[in-house]
Amino acid sequence: MIDNVIPITIEYLEKDGVYQVSCPWLQGCHTWGRTLDEAMRAIPGNIRAMVEARQVNGSPIPEVFTRIDLTLSFTLRMVPA
Repeated sequence: MIDNVIPITIEYLEKDGVYQVSCPWLQGCHTWGRTLDEAMRAIPGNIRAMVEARQVNGSPIPEVFTRIDLTLSFTLRMVPA
């Protein structure tokens, strides 16, 4: 069975008053939201979109994403920043 667990980091950007959720496996993959819930709801779509864009453009994709089926639901696990 494929382990569909993807790490994320969460930061509160006090200056901007928003939460930032990032995927450390995909450099530049971030979402922001006025609430943590808003940012958390957006990150799965951003992860999928970034991986798909890299596939279309022929850009490198982290090897770990070859073992994760992004068409299925996946679990987000918070890791230390």
